[in-house]
Amino acid sequence: MQQETPPPFYSRSQRHTRPARRRPENALPDLTRFRRQLNRSTVVLGAFIVLIIAGSTALARSRSQPSEAPTAPPAAGAPVQAIGVDVTHVVDGDTLDVRAAETPLRVRLYGVDTPERGEPCFDQATARLTALAGRRVYLVPDARARDQYGRELRYVFTNDGHSIDAALVSEGLARAWREDGSRRDALVALEDAARASTTGCLWTKR
Repeated sequence: MQQETPPPFYSRSQRHTRPARRRPENALPDLTRFRRQLNRSTVVLGAFIVLIIAGSTALARSRSQPSEAPTAPPAAGAPVQAIGVDVTHVVDGDTLDVRAAETPLRVRLYGVDTPERGEPCFDQATARLTALAGRRVYLVPDARARDQYGRELRYVFTNDGHSIDAALVSEGLARAWREDGSRRDALVALEDAARASTTGCLWTKR
């Protein structure tokens, strides 16, 4: 009977081991790869921050400037270019404070001139403007944007579309502005009619 040959004994020095994986010649060290990834992340983060800053700046700028668009559709009877604003205070017969797009403005009625404080009919004109204006009016710009005191010059309409300038003049509480303005002739005619008929506080004989 033939004797079986035992398997060869492999010593630790003779044991087969897996060959070490060779790094590709074009592979970058881990540190260099990390730096590149960090640079890309920095660029993306920087672009994101720039977009946030630009958006915040645009939002702040839009809030700091009065909006030229109406906050509501023009009232019936008011010109289509009328801008709706909220009334916050009536100063006198031809001046009132309003808020347009969160921006406070002082508005001087373009087409009229009412008595100053201490003059006859001051109280009546102021009370009438308060009643006509209510809580909301519509403004229409014309030839000049502001007067010498920095007040916004506008023709003013009630919330239902009636001209406040015309109402004050026709009721004998204001004189028509005769220098300029697209509604000058109509307002002058109303003043002449009120004066001729001695209508209102200004033209009533005392």
